[in-house]
Amino acid sequence: MSSFHRILVGWDGSRDARQAFRTAVHLAEELGAEVVVLAVLKRRSRAEAADEVAEEMAERRREVVAEMEAQAHHDAVSTAVRIRQEVIEADQTTPAFDAYVREHGFDLVVVGRHGVDRAVHPRIGGVSEHQVLRGSCPVMVVGSS
Repeated sequence: MSSFHRILVGWDGSRDARQAFRTAVHLAEELGAEVVVLAVLKRRSRAEAADEVAEEMAERRREVVAEMEAQAHHDAVSTAVRIRQEVIEADQTTPAFDAYVREHGFDLVVVGRHGVDRAVHPRIGGVSEHQVLRGSCPVMVVGSS
């Protein structure tokens, strides 16, 4: 029996994140695990009008969830796999992702090698690097081919 019951996937819509999702779903099918797909949306400037920021963030949330659902549909994910989408807002992505992992007790984190900020982190993404070096559970880093 596997010790991986709860798998977290980091989501930013990148090609590597999509591959991480496919990998996590495949593992979940084999192991009977739950998959949580987490997107951390970076908050916009606080100088903008609060109602505009809230409306924009709500729209971004809807878009991200729609991307996640489209990926699950595209990959023809079995209905036997339990998938839950989570979208949180934060000033900084890496600490927010790390806190979510720690607070929710995951058995495995699956992240893409590169996120959308590939130019900033050419070898491995910032969230991925942090999880590998300081994560609270096993981490699988996946790259698209």
